[in-house]
Amino acid sequence: MTLIFQRFDADTGLLADEDVLPHLAQWQSEGVRTALVTLVGVEGGAPRQPGAQMAVAEDGRFAGYLSGGCLEAAVVLEAQAAIRAGENRLVRYGKDSPYFDVKLPCGSGLDLYFDQSIGAAQVQELLRCRAARQACSLRTSLVDGTSIVTSAASLGPMPRSTGEKDHFDRYFSPPLRLLLLGSGPLLNAIAVVAQVSGLEIAVWSPDEATRDQAARRGISAFNGTAALQSSIEALDYASAAVLVFHDHEAEPDILARVLEMECFYIGVLGNHAVHRHRLEALQTKGFTTTARARLHAPVGSIPGAKSKATLAAGVLAEILAEAKIANLVS
Repeated sequence: MTLIFQRFDADTGLLADEDVLPHLAQWQSEGVRTALVTLVGVEGGAPRQPGAQMAVAEDGRFAGYLSGGCLEAAVVLEAQAAIRAGENRLVRYGKDSPYFDVKLPCGSGLDLYFDQSIGAAQVQELLRCRAARQACSLRTSLVDGTSIVTSAASLGPMPRSTGEKDHFDRYFSPPLRLLLLGSGPLLNAIAVVAQVSGLEIAVWSPDEATRDQAARRGISAFNGTAALQSSIEALDYASAAVLVFHDHEAEPDILARVLEMECFYIGVLGNHAVHRHRLEALQTKGFTTTARARLHAPVGSIPGAKSKATLAAGVLAEILAEAKIANLVS
């Protein structure tokens, strides 16, 4: 059995603007000319880091963002001009920019590369890599506009998108994935906030009431040994796992299997006393101090959280913080 991680609200989830490729592909399939705009340089402070992107269609539709809202309209106009001219261009906004009428309150200088020549085959290859959960990169020459897609099963620690004088390397990781294991209202509350944020989700629970509650939210929840095994095996370096077991006797064997995976975050429910016993059990199973230190417990970034709302929000915040450290989100 293959457990399917569900992805919700691909267009409206909070992480949707981090991934403009589906929009680019859709417009290209409609025969609409497009441009991929990439932030390739920052002088000073800025709300977005190098690698942030916008996709722009010749009719003015766009996805993504490159500033706090002060630049996007100008970017769309510039992209449309590049599309009409059939020429890629590197444009500076803000500090030392020829566009003195476009003001950046942060006082920084932003270098944007407008690529109207990126082809459908390259976009589809990037999407194929992401769907296969392969890390990939797009190296674009800032001199002649050529782009090369490179894929890899894993890039180890995800590199930051970066550039040099004549090229820029934009790295793409797979979509963030979250496996929830256990039972109870908190499990489903975490699923809900992850759903709104746009993460891929899988829920495994031995409790029928928990599975029924998830179903009412449109979230498929699974049970059984085969589903448990396949969901854990699907965890990779762009995945997080959270265990919410109130009966902690059911937890050690499952946690031991999760710890064998590459996931960037593992959160576990329970107070400090429970966690001390957990660590002792894992030590008995042969897990090293380093392996045991991977666990986030008590789970969540809001100290003393007691309601499912504050617990769930704290868990998601902790997951995204770790994802940022791993360069999986900006």
